[in-house]
Amino acid sequence: MSTSAAAAGPRVMVVGDSISQGHEGDYTWRYRLAEHLAAGADFVGPWTGTDVLPAAYPAGWPDVPNPPSRTGAYRPGVGFDSQHLAQWGWQMHQAKDVIAANVRAQSPDYLLVELGFNDLGWGVSGPDGLVADLKSFVANARSAKPGIRIVVANVVHRTPLAPVPTLPQLISAYNSTLANEIATMSTAASPVALADIDSPYDENRDTYDGLHPNVRGEHVIAKAFADVLSTRFSLGGGYGAIPASLPADLKPGAPATISAVPVGDKVKVSWAPVFGAGGYQFFQRDATAGQAFSPGILPIGADSWTSDLLPAGHRMEFYVKTMRGEGHVSAGSAVAGATVAALPALKNLVVAGDPEKPYSVTLKWDPVPGAEDYHVYAAPGCGDVPPPPGDYKIQQWGLGSKTTWRQDYVFSGCTNYIVVGSHNGGESKWPWAGVRAWPYETNYKHLLARNRYFDTAADDGDKRAETSVAPSADHGIVVARGFIRDKDTFTGAIGDHRGFDSNPYASSKIGVAWDTKTGEIGVYVHRSCVIGSNLPKPWVAGCRDAHPIEFVGNALGYGDGNDTRVNYVTARKQSDGSLLVSVSAVNSWSNFLGRINAQVVLRPSGSTYTAALTGDKFPAWEVYRYPSTGILASVLQPSYTIGTRDQTSIGDLKGGYSFCTSQSPEERDGRENPMSC
Repeated sequence: MSTSAAAAGPRVMVVGDSISQGHEGDYTWRYRLAEHLAAGADFVGPWTGTDVLPAAYPAGWPDVPNPPSRTGAYRPGVGFDSQHLAQWGWQMHQAKDVIAANVRAQSPDYLLVELGFNDLGWGVSGPDGLVADLKSFVANARSAKPGIRIVVANVVHRTPLAPVPTLPQLISAYNSTLANEIATMSTAASPVALADIDSPYDENRDTYDGLHPNVRGEHVIAKAFADVLSTRFSLGGGYGAIPASLPADLKPGAPATISAVPVGDKVKVSWAPVFGAGGYQFFQRDATAGQAFSPGILPIGADSWTSDLLPAGHRMEFYVKTMRGEGHVSAGSAVAGATVAALPALKNLVVAGDPEKPYSVTLKWDPVPGAEDYHVYAAPGCGDVPPPPGDYKIQQWGLGSKTTWRQDYVFSGCTNYIVVGSHNGGESKWPWAGVRAWPYETNYKHLLARNRYFDTAADDGDKRAETSVAPSADHGIVVARGFIRDKDTFTGAIGDHRGFDSNPYASSKIGVAWDTKTGEIGVYVHRSCVIGSNLPKPWVAGCRDAHPIEFVGNALGYGDGNDTRVNYVTARKQSDGSLLVSVSAVNSWSNFLGRINAQVVLRPSGSTYTAALTGDKFPAWEVYRYPSTGILASVLQPSYTIGTRDQTSIGDLKGGYSFCTSQSPEERDGRENPMSC
């Protein structure tokens, strides 16, 4: 405020940046100069206060800066003619454009100008550009009041500023240029004088943060201006020596109170304002995770802070320390805590193996509102009691918004999965138990069928041959076999020495295999062996090699009257996707009893086939399907019986045909599945 005594003197307007405006709790060099001039000057300007921290940053910060603050108080007990035109962060580049309007409004007789640090420090202007802006500033001030007197301060040096390592050189270059140019700016009516505040100003002694004046630095700057006003303009006397005894620098304590309130997925932390605070060190920790407190990267320039990127559902704790420059940090405040909003539980987790992708498991789930990622955990265990949470190990993260994931190379017989939503590492609530998956593995019986009919050479005395048809959907390998079943002493002697058996290596008079995926057709004929004694002629104990295999257009056309020692086979894909297989096989010993004549039609039915058998009533026939994959670690590898047809007596080799069809559904684990005949 201006006192009536001050109003009688010349009008003085201080134009400056933060060094001149000061921060809450400062005396300011303006106060020291006003105190020195006493009633000899009237300080004018649009503003009266210092800078003070806001209650909160503005919306959009840091892209939206804090609005200018001009309402801060001075050191308690200080009252003076405090009007000014100085603002935190101000530049000469800005001031030049508004000085004319302010000179008209305030009509000062003197301008005391302290500007330029922000121009150089933040790359607004170089030394020459700053001098050019100063000349514009002077010219614009004179346009409003031609006889105005101006005192211009040079720029003080500061402690090293890492982002601008060349700042000391820039300041020195500007100050040198200014000293050479200042006289050229003067006119008889409007003199311009230089106040050298830089030379006596020691940034290590006279500042509280490496730049802004402490109680001694305020005297240093006030003295530089006062001495120029006295010697050049006869305004006031000399400042004299800086007092040896000075008030203590302000050392603000910790905030009296602090609170934390959840706001969506963030927490707003607020604390009681501390007089003179220049900022606050902010500390936080994840109490749920048992973390230690860690400081924020930068000080907080407000009396609150909204902490974000916090883990959902976790309790966070906070405290602050008050700062005033780099030289003072208070003790810590009390600790405030709040729990971040939790994510809703994940729903509808489905875990499934895929027969076409052995050793893999696919997981699908519903999106979790608010989740930015998902964590997949797995634990082994096939028991009735679910694995405890500690057994689960993280398998995948970084899925983003994906709600499906496939795990390959799963070699555990049964695996339990838990999936939770995640936001900044905080997870949704775990379910009481995981979802169990039974991945598929390569079916060992499918491998045996491949080996017997396609991939390995025939055993000694046996015969094997291959042809192919067009590929189909992969429903595994289907094997149709005619064999002599043990039913009495005679069949036990000349037959295949077994009953119905899904083992692909089981002996048969003739077997035909169809790999539905590749279209390969494999035929295997076992050698014929007779055991026992007192056998009817021409049978004698021993084994004879199988006869050759030949693929023909219609094997049934050869019939019992054909005495060639060849096993005839037909395999033909039909227009409806079915496979027609016919055989006319001959015993290695003799065909006097007749040939084995049969036709099997395998017709698609969902993921399997139906079988229609037309042929001799003797021997027995069996049709099996071996999927390419089966449930991992199953005791029984999957084999499905499409149909079985028992035999009558050997005399029916030359009798009439029977007509039989398989019954649905196919039987698991190779159990008999009698055809309807």
